[in-house]
Amino acid sequence: MGTRTSAVMYAVVSAAAPAGASARADEDAATTQQLLDRAEIEELITRYVTALDTRDADMYAGVFAEDAVYELPGNVVHQGRVAIRKIVTDLQESRARNDAAGKPSPSLYHAMFNHSIELMDATHAQHQCYAQTVRAAEGGQFIVGFMGRYEDYLVKQDGRWYIQSRKLVSFVQ
Repeated sequence: MGTRTSAVMYAVVSAAAPAGASARADEDAATTQQLLDRAEIEELITRYVTALDTRDADMYAGVFAEDAVYELPGNVVHQGRVAIRKIVTDLQESRARNDAAGKPSPSLYHAMFNHSIELMDATHAQHQCYAQTVRAAEGGQFIVGFMGRYEDYLVKQDGRWYIQSRKLVSFVQ
């Protein structure tokens, strides 16, 4: 079927549609966009964890807005993408020093779960989830290194979601 035929058929169907069809189509489009936004936010959080576990500083920094703020337990605050990227580059350097000294650091694995996403409007959202860090130990066991919660405020800029602010709250004081 040609483009012209499709356009004519669309016009005929649209003209014959009930009066509420247009409102229903708008509602369906809004619902679809909300589902897409939620999926994109979930992917953003997955990229964060992947970047941290693989120590990919560029990917890590790329999930944050340029002027983002990241607050860690103990009132440690990193402001801006450059400072946030340094978290991973410092980790890379620390691991390299330990390797050079013959004391390799065990790999850490981050798990994030029980996600809650609230879309506030088309360009703002809140995300919260539990976070756990584990490392491999002797005999195939894992040791929990951290348990807490992330509290995020997200922004959509140029069609992409970013973390604008992130607070890591420890369950252990």
